[in-house]
Amino acid sequence: MTDLIHRRKKAKCPGEQPTCSLCARLHQTCVYDGERRRYLSHSASMQESTPLSAPEIQLPRILEDRLGGLEAKMAEVIDALRQNGSGRTQQSIADSPPPANGTTGPSMANPMTPFPPWNTVLSIAELYLLYCESQPLPLFHRATFVRTLGGRDPEIIYAVLALSIRFSEELYANDDELVDMVNSYAEVARGLVTKRVWEGPVELSTLQSLCLLSLVDFTNGNTHRAMIHGSLAMNLAQCANLSSESHTELSPVAREERRRCFWSICLLKRLHGGDLTNLEFSERNYLPFPESPARPLLHFSPESAADESRLTDLQDQGIIAYVIMLSEVFAKTAKYVRRHGKPNSVPPWSSQSEYSEILALQMDLETRMPYTHRFKPARLSERTPEELLEHRNYWGPWFLNQFLYHTNLCLLNHPLLLSLSLRNFRSSIPEIFLQHTSDLISSHTTWIVYFIDYFEKKSFVASDPLLGYSAAVVATIELQLSFTESPTIRQEKRNRFSKCVGFVQSIGRKWPHMARMAERLQRLEDAVTSSYQPDPNAQNKSLLIDLSRFWEILEYSFNSDATSARRMFGDTLYLGPPTFAAEVSQASPLPAPTRLDLLGQLRSQEDTGFGSGPASPLPQYTVDALASPRHMDLINDEFSILATNFFSQGQDFLRSYDTREGVGDF
Repeated sequence: MTDLIHRRKKAKCPGEQPTCSLCARLHQTCVYDGERRRYLSHSASMQESTPLSAPEIQLPRILEDRLGGLEAKMAEVIDALRQNGSGRTQQSIADSPPPANGTTGPSMANPMTPFPPWNTVLSIAELYLLYCESQPLPLFHRATFVRTLGGRDPEIIYAVLALSIRFSEELYANDDELVDMVNSYAEVARGLVTKRVWEGPVELSTLQSLCLLSLVDFTNGNTHRAMIHGSLAMNLAQCANLSSESHTELSPVAREERRRCFWSICLLKRLHGGDLTNLEFSERNYLPFPESPARPLLHFSPESAADESRLTDLQDQGIIAYVIMLSEVFAKTAKYVRRHGKPNSVPPWSSQSEYSEILALQMDLETRMPYTHRFKPARLSERTPEELLEHRNYWGPWFLNQFLYHTNLCLLNHPLLLSLSLRNFRSSIPEIFLQHTSDLISSHTTWIVYFIDYFEKKSFVASDPLLGYSAAVVATIELQLSFTESPTIRQEKRNRFSKCVGFVQSIGRKWPHMARMAERLQRLEDAVTSSYQPDPNAQNKSLLIDLSRFWEILEYSFNSDATSARRMFGDTLYLGPPTFAAEVSQASPLPAPTRLDLLGQLRSQEDTGFGSGPASPLPQYTVDALASPRHMDLINDEFSILATNFFSQGQDFLRSYDTREGVGDF
């Protein structure tokens, strides 16, 4: 640094050799490093005792004296920082393994935020493989990840620490300390990645680090920055042509990590609400999917032999491949949810509707799923907790695949979304469509609750935050269906709601955005409960329910905290959070499907929660019918719905538990 200071001064001189005119005028010689501070102090004292030779040079001499004093102090600060950083770096290097393949590896650790002892780093890397790898992103080659960690770029190690240290509870005393550690590691990784992007060279590790940092920011509520990281990773991947493979000789591990990085970027964008239409993929140009672990086998039994006999000639591309495929449906479903049920001229049962297109895509993908990865051959009831833990590398993505499948159908057929989207078709809803949506809701919410119970029974630690989001979606449905006059059904639905909220809270102990999700569910429950009046005749037709509380749960990408955008954007760009014009939904409950009991008798609403027969639509209440001034105060609500319509809507979708074995499984 002192060399840089002197070179900056030398740039002012006319360049005479061998004497520097600038230094000669200041009565000093060119000195570097260790001599610098001693000379500056000596020069300063000499100049104080030397009278000015001419008045015309008094001002320049004063300025030069001040500059000399500042440079002396700067040299002292630099030396102190150099000594402090040297001590920390030596400790970090002492705890680190030797560099692999001649790379500097962990020796490039930031001196202000050093790595933990290397054994601790390795243990956190093992926790990453256990709780984060393929849950959801299949980013690294599992078999070689820990062994090669010492030779990886430091931004990878810092990003892994930021994401996974939360699972090493002995390293932090409380949540505040954990937050500080996560932010410190993430900040160093972000700085190293930024330097790579702007100065080069951008490596595969740069894109891998961006994926990890996007996960960290997303879970911390910094949604805007998370989106930027994901988009930057995608743009860099496109510029580097990562989506195709050349004939360049690469090791099998290097080739596999390229594939895993590319598909992780795609998966990240889809799960966080991004649009991949700009990729212009074709089937023949698709990069091969990542390698997947095989399904763990159980002991031989006649049942397992029968299952194996059902194997088809479908090529098994691995469980991770089917998660990636299903994420395409998830991204389209998320876009469907973001429309907030805005009606259009095409009814959902039309083959041209967004609803039908998404449903057809999901069914098409289901035909590509080989039997070996489906629910029945998994034989979950026979799996022990030890076996689930030992083969978590398979069961993690397997459970994610199941949850994505059921969540897509729960969102597509969400009672609230359907009610809003069908406002223009109240008198022409086909009976079969009502039965279809009712059956799907009943079946697929039950499957999510089943898996939550299974995790508790088998002591399986669910660490993928996407599973928590799925439970939150089901919780909103169970809450709406719980407001019924039947005490038995009401208690069942309340229990399922509480179970879903508890599951979200358990995941929220590690992921902050899931903790916020659980709080939103509880606030939603309070708001809806306060609007409910058991006597339908006494229902206040002017009472409104703020639907923005639903959207902040149903939209997974809506998880940012209140100050995220304000922290990121300056005053010239940030104008405040978006505001929505208040609107009262005119959605009335959908007619209930007609059903028969086992004796062929029509079931009544008192028995099952359904209306008997093709009920007529209830009256639609317009804005003019509202007497409450509260409507005018709903400044930040995109939608509000009349409470009477909301609660009776849940009744129409309600049905008794279907005991048919295997209904709706995947």
